[in-house]
Amino acid sequence: MKKILLALLLMLSACAPQSINNTDTFQGEGFGKQGKIIVDVVIKDDKIEHIELVKHSEVPGFSGKMIQLADEIISKNSIDVDTITGATLTSQGFIDAVKDALTQAGITQEDLMNANMQEQQQKIIEQHSDLVIVGSGGAGFVAAIQAKQLGFEKVTIIEKMAFNGGNTRMSGGEYACYNNWVQESEGIIDSKEAFIEDILISGQGRSNETLVRTLADHVLENAYWLRDEIGVQYKDEQSWYGGHRVARTLWPVGDGPAYVNTLAQKAEELGVEVIYNTKAVEIIMENGQAIGIKAVSDGNSLHFYGDSGIILATGGFSANVEMRQQYNTQWPTLDASIPTTNSPAIVGDGILMAQAAGANLIDMDAIQLYPINNPATGNYYFVDYARLIGNALLVNKDGERFVDEKETREIISRAAIEQKDAMIYEIIDDQVAKSMNLEEDYASEIARCLDQGVLIKGSLKECAEFFDIPYETLAATIEHYNEMAAQGVDTDFNRTDLIPIGDGPYLMFACIVSVHHTMGGVQIDENAHVIDTNGNIIPNLYAAGEVTGGIHGANRLGSLSIPDTVCFGRIAAATAYNEHLKK
Repeated sequence: MKKILLALLLMLSACAPQSINNTDTFQGEGFGKQGKIIVDVVIKDDKIEHIELVKHSEVPGFSGKMIQLADEIISKNSIDVDTITGATLTSQGFIDAVKDALTQAGITQEDLMNANMQEQQQKIIEQHSDLVIVGSGGAGFVAAIQAKQLGFEKVTIIEKMAFNGGNTRMSGGEYACYNNWVQESEGIIDSKEAFIEDILISGQGRSNETLVRTLADHVLENAYWLRDEIGVQYKDEQSWYGGHRVARTLWPVGDGPAYVNTLAQKAEELGVEVIYNTKAVEIIMENGQAIGIKAVSDGNSLHFYGDSGIILATGGFSANVEMRQQYNTQWPTLDASIPTTNSPAIVGDGILMAQAAGANLIDMDAIQLYPINNPATGNYYFVDYARLIGNALLVNKDGERFVDEKETREIISRAAIEQKDAMIYEIIDDQVAKSMNLEEDYASEIARCLDQGVLIKGSLKECAEFFDIPYETLAATIEHYNEMAAQGVDTDFNRTDLIPIGDGPYLMFACIVSVHHTMGGVQIDENAHVIDTNGNIIPNLYAAGEVTGGIHGANRLGSLSIPDTVCFGRIAAATAYNEHLKK
């Protein structure tokens, strides 16, 4: 087949000037536990350059396992890899799909082995930068921007995926901040101490107060930095997340995708180098100091040396089922039956690399579930903003309320998994849907959910019948709630902002819990130094974002992830720069 393609290209070149590209993409199919798995495999000179998971019907959490297999296949340039324990049929189906693509390309295992032998004869590719950052999510881009603003000439980000953003791109981009400009315009009274106290209460005594106070010291100035220097646009409204005593969350226009794109554009303007499809596999240590990162890309072995520092910004481990199960002590199970809201790339690789370099890990058992997620995908609903910002009710299969809808995600998750089949439902009335423009702003999500059969729009009776919920009980639940709202007291669950549920048609959707955030990770100090198991700083190694532990303790409050990444991303870059000046 390769000879036919080459002949065709040569014929075309006789008609017009054209270069021959030795890279091509082939599609393969395999069968997992739940059905067909389809992949696109990019091949260049008998080397597997990239594997794209096109379609599958496996358990949502198994996407991460297939990404892990893809990484291993690419790094070895071989399909001779082991299946993953707990997902044997899915693993084999994925491997068979890759094998089928190779067959379509006319490439054998022997061809791959020969390419590997040629690769081994090549020299290791080395690159030096002032600062090397692993991960192109929110923390990574913030650190890179700050480093360039301070004066570093060459700043390099390495990213294992083919695109940037990580979990930040999948988020709403919300930013909790006391005394922000929207609070001032609305006359909301807030304070730094109230902000700190809310975080510490949520952390259940496990947060590092020094880190929390560091976050609080910088959160307001960082909000203005994002708005005025980076160019992030915020709405003239804010939301009130469970666990915060007042509404203090800024909401970016365009949510996480627009937020990340703004960071990426600023980084590009400043000359930050971003290298994609490049997986970090090891921190290079010399005399107890971090000096670089070993990585693999297109079968090549690369060494990225950070002359003035290495910053880890790789995220947590929500998509790594084995790590979840290893550290879980709080939930009945976190096996593959529990999906994740995270990118499948968030598998804890930065945490493991740091641990291998001697870093201390803390709070690894603190794993957060999110309660309002699509059963078809495991991802959270953006239409759930109605509950967070406006008004909605949560009911179980019996049509009964079971929790304060405005509580923290931890409390709602714990209540949700105790309901029948761990399935719950959210109800939004027509007034809220119209006032928040839900059907226009989230039209694509609603259309997709209608097609998946997890959402319905209709009368209360139609909604109840669609989800097989007793209509009489559901109607009585809403009537009772509205009576309490009229009296201003929730005698059932102590909800404080009691807004009546109005008329239909209603939006109603099914919800399950998913793994959302891992509070544990690499231990850092207030200057973002990575700390080793003896309590000492690992020279030249810094970390920021969800790869770290200690800030949020047992539970992270909603809309505090972005402030965390911005605060310690900037601090990591500043610390590296200040220590560079002293050398």
